[in-house]
Amino acid sequence: MRTIVVGDIHGCYEELLQLLAKVQLTDEDCLVSLGDIVDRGADSVKVYDFLKNRPNTIVLMGNHERKHLKQTLSYSQEIVKLQFGKRYDEFLEWVSHLPYYHEIESAILVHAAVEDGIPIEQQREEVLCGCTSGEKHLSKRYGNTYWSELYSGDKPVIFGHHVVGDNPLRDEGKVYGIDTGACHGGRLTALILPSFETFQVQAAKDYWREELVKWQLPVTEAKPWNTYKWDKIKAICHDFKDSRNPELTAFLVKKEQWMNNLLATAPKITYKVEEKLAELISLHGVDDFKKQARKYSYANLLYRANSSGITSDFLKQTLRTPDEWLGVMEELGIE
Repeated sequence: MRTIVVGDIHGCYEELLQLLAKVQLTDEDCLVSLGDIVDRGADSVKVYDFLKNRPNTIVLMGNHERKHLKQTLSYSQEIVKLQFGKRYDEFLEWVSHLPYYHEIESAILVHAAVEDGIPIEQQREEVLCGCTSGEKHLSKRYGNTYWSELYSGDKPVIFGHHVVGDNPLRDEGKVYGIDTGACHGGRLTALILPSFETFQVQAAKDYWREELVKWQLPVTEAKPWNTYKWDKIKAICHDFKDSRNPELTAFLVKKEQWMNNLLATAPKITYKVEEKLAELISLHGVDDFKKQARKYSYANLLYRANSSGITSDFLKQTLRTPDEWLGVMEELGIE
């Protein structure tokens, strides 16, 4: 039985199929993906479905899978979240069970790295999968020297994560790096065990460059705008004001206007708060109105109105997001 080890796929589904045809994959072969099966490429969902449903297949935890699991989403993860749609929770559940390494008689397989002198079962997960904290840990231990240069274990390590160029990194009997940048227009690489033969296919194009542009508008539209602080909304609108995508620019112009329209209701909120303050004081007196004010979500505004008056800046500091602003508007009966 062969073990077919594939480097970082990153959504390159067609290249994966071509590579597996080239190695003449059979049902008896064990297929191992070193992780980072999603993000950047065009077909992350197809890659996931194929690997999940194929028997005799192992997928390791890569830093990109871990980003989804930990919900530390950057742009490429936001794209994949939209691509999965309602199936995203299913994907997260599957990811939560991925192993961080796989050991066979001829080699140790990991996504990113191992620390020299530490048994594989005692390795840090963040090092094995190559997340930011793992990279920082290795940097503290090894400085500017890459971990693979110092590895001295008895079994060779096969890893991905770090693009090594068009051709695999081969330090015979020691380390084999097989991330050759498929999603960036490079190659997708497979290493066959126990023979250590390598096979490659050329990617059709630089998928990530295309995806960067293609998903700008959908990702921007899907952002949780109502939960963002005012300065963040302003910053996002400013950052993309010179975008070459006219639809994105138009959307952000509308979003900034939406924010400004909300903030323009500050005088109405102030008037209603002062009106409520006068009502509470008339009913309970100036000394006891504070106890009654606690019942309202905008109690701080009532206290401020009584002490020194409400300014637009104070409103923005107190009602920090559109959700908070709209919530108080609704409570005060402002349309």
